Amino acid sequence: MARISLTDARIKALRCKPGQKVTEIRDAEVRGLELRVSGGGSKTWRLHYTRRSDGRRRAVSLGAYPALSLKAARSKARGFQASIENEEVRADPATDRQIRRQSQTFSEIADEWLDRHARPNNSPRTVRDQISMLTRHVRPRIGDMRVADIAKRDIIRLLDEVAAQPDARNGSKPDRKTTHRPNRVFELVRAIFRWAIGRDLLAVDPTFGLTPPIRKERPRERDLSLDEIRLLWATLDKAPITRVQRRSEGDFPMTRPTALAIKLALVTGQRIGEVARIAASELELNEVASLWTIPGDRTKNGQPNRVPLSRLALELISEAHELAGESPWLFPNPNGDGPIDPHAPTRALARARDAIGLDDFRIHDLRRTAATRMAELGINPYTISMILNHISARQGTITSKVYVQYSYDREKREALGAWAARLETIISAENAAGIPTPL
Repeated sequence: MARISLTDARIKALRCKPGQKVTEIRDAEVRGLELRVSGGGSKTWRLHYTRRSDGRRRAVSLGAYPALSLKAARSKARGFQASIENEEVRADPATDRQIRRQSQTFSEIADEWLDRHARPNNSPRTVRDQISMLTRHVRPRIGDMRVADIAKRDIIRLLDEVAAQPDARNGSKPDRKTTHRPNRVFELVRAIFRWAIGRDLLAVDPTFGLTPPIRKERPRERDLSLDEIRLLWATLDKAPITRVQRRSEGDFPMTRPTALAIKLALVTGQRIGEVARIAASELELNEVASLWTIPGDRTKNGQPNRVPLSRLALELISEAHELAGESPWLFPNPNGDGPIDPHAPTRALARARDAIGLDDFRIHDLRRTAATRMAELGINPYTISMILNHISARQGTITSKVYVQYSYDREKREALGAWAARLETIISAENAAGIPTPL
């Protein structure tokens, strides 16, 4: 294996090689020190060494980057090597449970949990969210603590600090706190500790006896009225085609491609993150039955979803294609080397919130609005659930999970076509002029 002289700049730029789940890079400065880069983007330090008792090659996890910096990883690796060479630690550091209990940090346990449990059992989207919560909320607070030293009060303090943080999705309202995020962080930390107990890496679970910070979560029920749909659509039409480098007062703070992505989310009823990362290869465009197939590695539940495309959806896609040029992505990022960030439309909506003028509006409300309006049209709930790709519809019973392999394309096409026609009526010039819109 080739060795390179690692630097922080090189480490930040490292990516997993295409077609591989893990890429391993050896450090030229410290013998046996290795950086593992996963397909999901996480970077973990390991030390390879020879066990003195029998000459076998072994490896031990040192921690995750950047929680364990390059300098700290080299220092830790040298410390292990010195102990092994001098026989100060006669036990094998890769397998000795007592040493693991005493020395492993929470970040090291979390990295093992991600590799051994999360990635094999969860969708890539779920893993990305778990990594995001670990990076933003957990590692800065308890990541460097020895896992055996973490007490219940440390978990309580962690959750209190998460609850006090502003919601990162709403930059225009910094006083707005996170909603259900403390519960999600609690569930994640508890899962990692329980996994560690099951693997005999830990003797005591500090989350035992704790209850979720938010005792009763209220599901959000906001959907847009007909007037609000019309207002949103008309306001999004103001988005400029290209990014305005220096915005002046009155400029709409969103580009046309981002506005098209938001519109397409409303027309199709799909999640904005799935819309933002559409690849041209996912689209089957023809004059008879155009289709968008979302692969399972991009959906929340890991199940692929076939989304029939209405005439209105095709118009939005056609305009986005024209703006994207030769890009393989429908909504390419400014660098042109990939799709836009799945959270980019959410951040753009936060910047444009005052210009749009809708109270208490979030981008996920578009999905609820589409479902609600389809129900008003008499479309049955099961078809709506299939359009939304809800796991309860696809795998709610053994019959639907194993035996029913029907795609429901016809029913979904009819439903989305009816919703698009209804939407065109709502946003039409006649209705904007004040003519009542019939239900």
